[in-house]
Amino acid sequence: MPALTNWWPGGGGGETPELRPGLEESDISPGIEGFLFTALIVVLLVIVVRDMAKRMRRMKYRSQVEAEYAGEETEFPHEVAEAEITPAGISEAQQRARDAAAEARFGPRKDQPES
Repeated sequence: MPALTNWWPGGGGGETPELRPGLEESDISPGIEGFLFTALIVVLLVIVVRDMAKRMRRMKYRSQVEAEYAGEETEFPHEVAEAEITPAGISEAQQRARDAAAEARFGPRKDQPES
C-alpha cells in the first residue's frame, strides 16, 4: 500500500519533507488561535441552528392554533384533496357516521348545500 500513497507529499510513510531554513512548525500551523476560532464558529453555528428550529416549530404551532380559532383546517405542505382519499373497506353506514361526526365538529361542508 505504501507505493500507492508515495505520490502525496509526506503520505507514503517515508521521510517527511524538511522545512525551509528559518521556519518552524508553529510558523506554518494555525496554532491554538486557529483551533479556538474554529471551535467558536462551530459552537455558534449549533446555537443558531437550534434556535432557528425552535422558532420554526413555535411558528408552526401558532399557525395551527390560529387556524383552529378561526375555524379553518390547518394547512400542511403535502395536503391531499378530499376527493383523492378513498378509504378501503368502509361501508356506507360507516361513511355516513364519519360525515355526520365531521359535520358536528366542523360544521357543514362548503361544497355541499345544507339540507
